[in-house]
Amino acid sequence: MNSLNLPNSITVLRLILVIPTTIFLIKDKYTLAVILFFVAAISDIADGFFARILNQKTKVGAILDPLADKFLINYTFLILSTKGLIPLVLFGVVLFKDIILISGSVVGVLTSKNCKFNIKASIWGKISTFLQVVVIAEVFFKIFNTYFNKTLFDITVYVCILLSIAALTDYTNRYLKREEL
Repeated sequence: MNSLNLPNSITVLRLILVIPTTIFLIKDKYTLAVILFFVAAISDIADGFFARILNQKTKVGAILDPLADKFLINYTFLILSTKGLIPLVLFGVVLFKDIILISGSVVGVLTSKNCKFNIKASIWGKISTFLQVVVIAEVFFKIFNTYFNKTLFDITVYVCILLSIAALTDYTNRYLKREEL
């Protein structure tokens, strides 16, 4: 199966968008950063949709898709934490979890004999990722002075930390039991 298919091309676009998104965040060009961040986030939905309906799942896609997601979120978290907009502990927990998960996933995909190795997100991982995007959105709302509730933000951050730890624990237990990931 051709690795340079539509879903993988969309994923590569998302990977490329990490660079200007990061640069715009560093330079406080938040409007452009927000637009690119959400284009990249929407591309995540699009590549998965096309991979399923066109039956174009590949090992390259299985590696690049989660990698693109993690790069986008972690670079955004890195810049926002260095600017004091999100707690450094949140960035640290999410980065640690993602390094462990991506390393294990890459090893699993590369050592599988065929493309049957599925990296299925657990419910903990899905909710954790959703909350990571919510944290980023809340920060953008704060930056643009549209709406910001400090208590709600703090709750979201702490729940995000707990769910990131739960996701890492779940994936680790499943891997150790060699259940389908």
